Amino acid sequence: MTVGAARDGGPGAVQLTERDLRGLLFVAEMYGLQFDLLARLLELSEDATRRLAARWRRLGYAGTGRLGPGPAWVWLTRRGLTACGLRYTAVPPALSRLAHIRAAAVVRLALESAPSYAESGAHWRSERRLRARIGGRVGVREHLPDGEIHFPNGCALPYAGECWAVEAELTPKTVPD
Repeated sequence: MTVGAARDGGPGAVQLTERDLRGLLFVAEMYGLQFDLLARLLELSEDATRRLAARWRRLGYAGTGRLGPGPAWVWLTRRGLTACGLRYTAVPPALSRLAHIRAAAVVRLALESAPSYAESGAHWRSERRLRARIGGRVGVREHLPDGEIHFPNGCALPYAGECWAVEAELTPKTVPD
């Protein structure tokens, strides 16, 4: 994919690889991602991940920084979101949600790495996409899942045609008896 003022590949054009696209879209959908998870997603070394994030930052597609404990984070800027064709708000991940965003990303990575996920043609719809779809308006009593997994009709799994809501819980929940 070529992005930039010159879409014909001329001066000023930016060539994005399939790896760039996969990483940028995943980061956008998850609000942001820590470097170690980006490395896992794209099967990169720690150094290669830092170089990739630095490249995205130089292109104006991403912001990076240490937002809390652990590895640095990467998130998309307005320019990065536009390059991906997304109209999400361009902000760093909220500090109060870092642990939850990380947990949801870990769950997504684990599910997407299962052979049956890829074989079935399943796809993930993120909370961010669900929220954008309803205009960002979620009432006090309403709740959106961290993601949905859609299994296409006709896939060779017993749950073909199903949609699973996915929640990453960080605190124990009590269930009434």
